[in-house]
Amino acid sequence: MDFNSLVNGSPFYILRQVDKPTLDVGVVKSKSQPRAKFPTQTPNIMQGMQMQQVIDLVVSVNGKDESFLEVPLSVEIAQKGNVTFSGSREAMLQAVDAMLQTSKKALEQIDYHKSVISESENMMETLNPQYAENKQQARTIKDLQERADKQDKKLDDIYSLLQKMSKG
Repeated sequence: MDFNSLVNGSPFYILRQVDKPTLDVGVVKSKSQPRAKFPTQTPNIMQGMQMQQVIDLVVSVNGKDESFLEVPLSVEIAQKGNVTFSGSREAMLQAVDAMLQTSKKALEQIDYHKSVISESENMMETLNPQYAENKQQARTIKDLQERADKQDKKLDDIYSLLQKMSKG
């Protein structure tokens, strides 16, 4: 069902992909008359070319009204930023399935990308002496910090032992 087929009371599906994907189901409250997306003052300036038609929708979602402006008229599903929306349950089902498959593929590639990072850093050290020197300095500093932490722990243990001995 394209957006032109929506009427007041039609279900409306909204997939928000921000921090955590969420799906809201609303109801179309109002729909504007179709209009050209880029209206021109001069008629027939682009003869033979179909001007894209858009509408504005107001949808009631969880008791609040949300506006969807300049929605393409002849498509089933649209996206603006991180929000995908449709009046078609089937189209939204396909969008959610595509999102799921994309994430599954991303998870399958984690080990590969970890090895790319590791090996690229090794390659950078080979190709760029300054990078290699900076990495070595970072490793030296980390090693010194670990040693200092161990010495602090040992000193704390000795101090506690001396306190116990002076009380006893």
